[in-house]
Amino acid sequence: MRTLDRHLASLFLRNLALIVGVLAGLYGLIEFIERVDDFIEHRAALLHYVRYPLYKLPVMVTQLLPMALMLAAFTTIGQLSRTHQLTALRSGGVSFWQTTRPLFAVGALFSLFMLAGNCWLVPWANREAGYILDTEIRGKESRKPANEDLYIRHGQSILRVARSYPQKNELQGVMLLDFDRHFNLTRRVEAQIARYEGKDLWRLQSVTERNFDPERRNLTSLKRYGELPVDLGSGPQELTEIWSTPTDLTVTELMEINARMERSGQNPRRYQSELYFRISQSVMPLIVVLIGVPFALQRGRKASLGAGVALCLAVFVIYILLQAIGMALGNSGLLPLPLAAWSANLLLVLTGAWLFLTLEN
Repeated sequence: MRTLDRHLASLFLRNLALIVGVLAGLYGLIEFIERVDDFIEHRAALLHYVRYPLYKLPVMVTQLLPMALMLAAFTTIGQLSRTHQLTALRSGGVSFWQTTRPLFAVGALFSLFMLAGNCWLVPWANREAGYILDTEIRGKESRKPANEDLYIRHGQSILRVARSYPQKNELQGVMLLDFDRHFNLTRRVEAQIARYEGKDLWRLQSVTERNFDPERRNLTSLKRYGELPVDLGSGPQELTEIWSTPTDLTVTELMEINARMERSGQNPRRYQSELYFRISQSVMPLIVVLIGVPFALQRGRKASLGAGVALCLAVFVIYILLQAIGMALGNSGLLPLPLAAWSANLLLVLTGAWLFLTLEN
């Protein structure tokens, strides 16, 4: 059976490579059309045209992989049916499970690949791509603020940061508010960029400093600096949790933030939610094979590429809706987070298992 397994696995992988290439090309073309105006407007260097797509590649592949695997499984079974190879295998006493075993093995292998990508590679690559676009291409003056500004209190000061790059020891969109003991504003410092120098000391760049009279509450002075060293009370790793969304953090960073927030009495639910969601999403390559294979076997010689595309669209629309509903219930506390993250997967597994068990009938 090893020869048969190799034949079926190679056929499946060839179809998968072709489909991934086509889908990645379409995805890349759409991404290029969306970003080309920024590249041209800000006169991006030739190296940026190479580096940015390379960092976006892991994101594209992990997003397209489940759909490509389902299409590849559907196409492979349809090809075997049209060439009467399935009939020959059944006549030779080869069961459905023995025929589809290599496809499930490939699906399990890609689930491990997607787990590693979702947990570490994709967040890192997405962060690097965002840094290239926001900082290196758009530049300091054109940087867009984050969707959500988060604030951290340290003593008599409140720190606001629009976006953090802890691996680069850099903050963007910094605002520091100093208060007196009656909580009256005494100073407001704004900077476009802050770079870490050690021992909680940050060097602010493009700084505007405003001082206020706490009693009269009016502006007393306005100063501008090219650079200004300031003690923000935290280092790069302590400021990791100020990301506007947890999707830019690796699993290691998510776990560190979760432990740190639990120790300080804060609610880490949104970071826990992201962690469970990534792990549950990583088994999708195996689940889509479980759905695509029995559906294609039931279709027989009618398992065309068009039917596979229609099946993929239907499955992923349903999956996205179920996943969104489950995560919304989990984030609101109505469902435990593990159940909320895995509910859509469990429904798809049950559907695929039912299709597979009814093949003989």
